[in-house]
Amino acid sequence: MTAERYLTSIFCDDIRREEGNKFSYMGIYGGNLLVVGFPQVLPRLCFSLSMRTLGTPPSQLALKLLKDDEVVAHFEVPTEALKAVPPWSDPAETPVYQIGTIFQLFPVQLTGPCKFRARAVCDGVEFKGGTLVVEQIAPPSGQLQ
Repeated sequence: MTAERYLTSIFCDDIRREEGNKFSYMGIYGGNLLVVGFPQVLPRLCFSLSMRTLGTPPSQLALKLLKDDEVVAHFEVPTEALKAVPPWSDPAETPVYQIGTIFQLFPVQLTGPCKFRARAVCDGVEFKGGTLVVEQIAPPSGQLQ
């Protein structure tokens, strides 16, 4: 059986750990972050990256966040941690493994339009997650910039 693998990502203003090992995501972005002008400083920007593997767990996994072509956050999952990840599926079904991390950047300096990209390297293969496009919104007509 070939393992199916994919990377998911959530871009938001804040991520909070709640009781019961739950997470709350505040201010989720749907693909773009609009600002009224540059430069702009955001107090915080959060990214949740999660690699899902169906069939077999990964033996190597690195999760990273890029701002344009620059790596701004990187997490290499220790081999021991990968071996300890239990599947979270019905034992009669194909096992599903999920390994992830949260990156929090603060403050975030935005000097111009840019793209934040989620990436993972799983067993030597790169996977693309979502992209958050930062761009300037046009001011309402009649207003000066």
